[in-house]
Amino acid sequence: MSEEDQNNEVKKQEKTYTIRGLNEDLYESFSKAAKEMGTTVGDLMNQAMSQFLVTLEAGKDIGKKIGEKASKTGTNIIKGPFDAFKQLISSIAEFDLVNNINELNVTKQDLENAEKPIIFSNIKKLSFSSDVDATTFINKVRSIKVVDELIIPSNLPLIMVAKKCQLVKKITQIKQ
Repeated sequence: MSEEDQNNEVKKQEKTYTIRGLNEDLYESFSKAAKEMGTTVGDLMNQAMSQFLVTLEAGKDIGKKIGEKASKTGTNIIKGPFDAFKQLISSIAEFDLVNNINELNVTKQDLENAEKPIIFSNIKKLSFSSDVDATTFINKVRSIKVVDELIIPSNLPLIMVAKKCQLVKKITQIKQ
């Protein structure tokens, strides 16, 4: 990759977005939290948006079940809305979450050992090994969200994989 291509890639990653209507106090608290965590507002915002997308996915799962569980957690909702909501989602969610990882290689055995389907979220480079077959992928991968690079073996149909993706920058299918 030439130096000019590298500079263009860095510029793409550092694009500035303007968000109108942000609450000033909320932004200041968010910015302070990012500094305390040793990260940038942009990185923390990317994580927050990723988590929000996962929460939306959970909302699809729990529509009918929420009424059943709400009465049991009603007291907790009054005490701490965020913690109670998180507890409610985790108790009803029909998936596990694997997120905020730089690089991850997943094997068929990894997927088979998972108790629930998995949502992969906010991973820079995610790859599936060549032993992962279509049936295992369909049954164990719920969705793939906010991934820079996804690498799949040639035995997995590209469109089948792409249908489970959201905000994935690049999908590469490798030959075996």
